[in-house]
Amino acid sequence: MALVAQASSRWCARPIPSRKTTRPRRPSNSENGAAFGTAGTPVPTMPSTHTPPMSASSFAPFGRVVAGYGVVAVLWILWSDALVELLFENIELLAAAQAWKGLLFVLVTTGLLFLFLRRVHARMQRLAEVELEALRREAQTAALLQAWMDSSPDAIFAKDRQGRYLLVNQETERMVGKGVTPMLGLRIQDLLPVEQADKIWEDERRIMREGRIETLEYEVDTSEGRRTFNSIKGPLRDETGTIGVFGMARDITDMVTVRRQLQESEKRYRLLFENNPQPMWVLDLETLEFLAVNDAAVAHYGYSRDEFLSMRLPVVAPPDLVNGLERIMEAKLKAPSVAHQVTGPWPHRLKDGRVIDVEITGRNIEFEGRSARIGLINDVTAKQRVELERDAAHRLLQDVLSRVTDAFVSAGPDQRLVYANDRAARLVGVASPQDMLGHIVWDVFPDSRGTRFEAAYWRARESGRSEVVEDWYQPWGLWLEVRLYPAGDHVAGYITDITARKQAEHELQQSKATLSDLSQRLMAQERFTTRRIAQSLHDQLGQQLSSARLYLDVAMARPGPAQNAASGPLAKASGMLDSAIAHVRDVLREMRPPLLEDQGLAAALDNELRASPASDLGLAVELELGTSVRGIRWTDAVEYAAFMIAREAIGNAVRHAQATRVRVSLDGDAGHLRMRIEDNGKGIEDDDLQGRPGHLGIVGMRERAAAIGADLLVERGAAGGTVVELTREVATP
Repeated sequence: MALVAQASSRWCARPIPSRKTTRPRRPSNSENGAAFGTAGTPVPTMPSTHTPPMSASSFAPFGRVVAGYGVVAVLWILWSDALVELLFENIELLAAAQAWKGLLFVLVTTGLLFLFLRRVHARMQRLAEVELEALRREAQTAALLQAWMDSSPDAIFAKDRQGRYLLVNQETERMVGKGVTPMLGLRIQDLLPVEQADKIWEDERRIMREGRIETLEYEVDTSEGRRTFNSIKGPLRDETGTIGVFGMARDITDMVTVRRQLQESEKRYRLLFENNPQPMWVLDLETLEFLAVNDAAVAHYGYSRDEFLSMRLPVVAPPDLVNGLERIMEAKLKAPSVAHQVTGPWPHRLKDGRVIDVEITGRNIEFEGRSARIGLINDVTAKQRVELERDAAHRLLQDVLSRVTDAFVSAGPDQRLVYANDRAARLVGVASPQDMLGHIVWDVFPDSRGTRFEAAYWRARESGRSEVVEDWYQPWGLWLEVRLYPAGDHVAGYITDITARKQAEHELQQSKATLSDLSQRLMAQERFTTRRIAQSLHDQLGQQLSSARLYLDVAMARPGPAQNAASGPLAKASGMLDSAIAHVRDVLREMRPPLLEDQGLAAALDNELRASPASDLGLAVELELGTSVRGIRWTDAVEYAAFMIAREAIGNAVRHAQATRVRVSLDGDAGHLRMRIEDNGKGIEDDDLQGRPGHLGIVGMRERAAAIGADLLVERGAAGGTVVELTREVATP
């Protein structure tokens, strides 16, 4: 009995095995990302071993086993002896039963304990498997969370209430420039400058205090320099309340830069759009509604800004163009455009009803999320009017240039002709002015190379001033005047045929020389006439008068009958006086025939022919007077000029023509005069027709005819000889 009791005591005293529990360790780097899920929901950490953690509830089955074992032991101790004695009355059996009682107790209790422990083990095994499965799922979730965090382009972190980092991902590590593990337990003040860190920590404390999620923007110094972050932060909670703050930060430096550029661009756009002096607007491509207009459009069209923004584009079109305008505009506006497109001209109607023509420079854009087209409106009404006037003026100029008698050409900067008129084409010898265009000037006028014409061309281009040059152009056999007018890189030229003018100038020079000779001859004639008169008066008239005076003095000194005889002094004095009077009359008749003044031109011509030496030389002279000329008188100047021309012509025929007949005819009336002198001599030489220096007879006749406004013709006769004809219309005296 003692042995059984001792065994029982030892069994009962054996401690019941219990399962150890392990305290959760600090999460590793790979577990940190799974420490927290959503804000305020704690995530279990991965345990240090694979043994399920034990709790007070998991120890309850062992307590029940121990309690049951104690009850059975107590009851066995108290009732086993009585039960054995009751069952076994035989002393020997009783002693044996007492000996096996302890062994039976052990067997029974061992079997019961085995059953209880097996049941408890099966239950705990099931619980452990459930817990292990949960832990595997949690570990998988934590690994996925960590992978998501590390692959995120945003910085993800969590802090406790003191601002110490509990969780960071690789992007946070990269931005700060530290490893993940060194950052855990640090505060923001340990990583950033004081000013930046204090501002961030102040915002995080407010978020934990107010318990709300906020979106904030910071500029902080990172390992990559000053960067801008957009951060979403919120309170971190568990079942006890707020335990810290979580956050996600995204680097928006590039976006901020683009945003600032967009803001600057929009500012410039607004400046250009609103302050542009030309009308501008923005149209919706779908509805053709005005989305925006500038002040210039409001002022130009007369509509207010509100009126514009409530209208569609067809409103500004005249009524007859509204139909089909939308279809036309859709085709124009919706066409893909890489660059700006200019459309028009379009007729537009102002608010006051006036219609203008406009050109629109437009481009497709995105405007406030809508497909739109920005347009710059250029009012070309005045421009088109000017262009029409310019075209009309251009056509008029071309018409004038084509009709002018001068040749006109214009050369561009490359010295190629860009315009030529018909006269220029005729001079060059081509069928049309178009045949000259595009050719180099010096190819069209090759012989002008190296001449004064080319030199003047280059002077005009270089100086920008007009040039005028005259020269003989051998290919055409003409004297040309070229007037060059530069206009920028172009040079226009007028080519004028001045051959006739040059001939006239030559003739004028000859006339001037002839007139000079004539003037000298007239002066010489005047001196000769003056000397002749003086000599006549001195030699003849003076001597005769002196002799007559002597005879008279003698007669007066010795009066008597002898003085009155035919040979006496008085008779001689009288004869000398008669001779002196006749000599004076001859001189006066030589200077101006008295018959011309007394009886007129016809009588003076008749007397001149009778007194000429023609008859003595064997020349037949004739005077033919028209039926109406007798008794007709012209002015003294006309009659004197006609008489002197006739005297010169008759004298030339007598002295130079070797003629045998001279015929003078005079005809006319009170309003006309026609005088013709012709001979049958050898005829005047061609060189003498215009007069030559030293041969001033014809020049004198022409000058006398010009003085009375008459026409003088000097030519060779059809049958030989010379014809001098004076014709004039004169007024009645």
